[in-house]
Amino acid sequence: MYSMSFKDLTGGNKEIFEYILNWIAFIAQNAVQKTRTAIILQGLQRIGKNRFTDAISEMFSRYSQPNISTIEEFTGTFNSVVENVMFAVLNEMMNYNESKKGTAQAMKTIITDKTIRINEKNQPRQRAENVINTIIVTNNDYLIQLDNSDGRYLVIKCKAVHRGDHEYFNKLSKGMDKDFYDNLLTFFLTRDISKLDPTDIPMTDAKKQLLNVSRTPVDDIIIKNYKKFKDGIPISEVSQMKPNNWNERSFNHSILQKCTEQRIYINKARTRVYKLLEENYSVYDDMMSDLDKEEE
Repeated sequence: MYSMSFKDLTGGNKEIFEYILNWIAFIAQNAVQKTRTAIILQGLQRIGKNRFTDAISEMFSRYSQPNISTIEEFTGTFNSVVENVMFAVLNEMMNYNESKKGTAQAMKTIITDKTIRINEKNQPRQRAENVINTIIVTNNDYLIQLDNSDGRYLVIKCKAVHRGDHEYFNKLSKGMDKDFYDNLLTFFLTRDISKLDPTDIPMTDAKKQLLNVSRTPVDDIIIKNYKKFKDGIPISEVSQMKPNNWNERSFNHSILQKCTEQRIYINKARTRVYKLLEENYSVYDDMMSDLDKEEE
């Protein structure tokens, strides 16, 4: 019943469902390693997101933190709560991009870095091994601003299949006894994840939407002229596209983060062009909405 409950949350998407089971199994089977990724569960209240994360937290017991409500508990002055934690849930967290400057970067550090600086009251700062793996539970559709090449997050828009169904959730809770957790841990410890790469994250519509609202003016310019940037677009033409509130140096620098400068022949004339880096093709393919593709 528990697995079916979570399968309902993922909308029956087999690829997403299997990835998350494998992600949890990786944590269970590799206690001192990190997935180097995080999962974002978006959705309405009272649909079962926390029932799922609470069970995983209970399974990992003293090596978990089931309810971190502010990013400062990870990155703030006193963050010893995360020491020796394998699994943590950031629960209904506010949009941390609107909090202190640099907090979003600190979150990336929590997800990927091998060590973490622990700040404990009245104690010297110390470095500890960072084994934290996180699930973020939120009602906010725009919790985080993603870089267009950010491969750290799996974003899931959870389905409200059982929203407000008290009888269903009461029955689910009653089945979560010691035998349930023993069997759950055994399931994850024995699951075959030999072919798993946790950083190979499935693309979802929810992540595409986040990428869309996170787009920069340079991203919009590249998407609007996508074929030209792939083939090579004259630098003089791109210069005319510079937003009025950008200075030329910053604009050119931003373009060169996505493109390379080359010289090619256009109409038999040797021309300086910007050409989109091939490694960015898939990034922009993922970012483009259906409307963008129609306008291309």
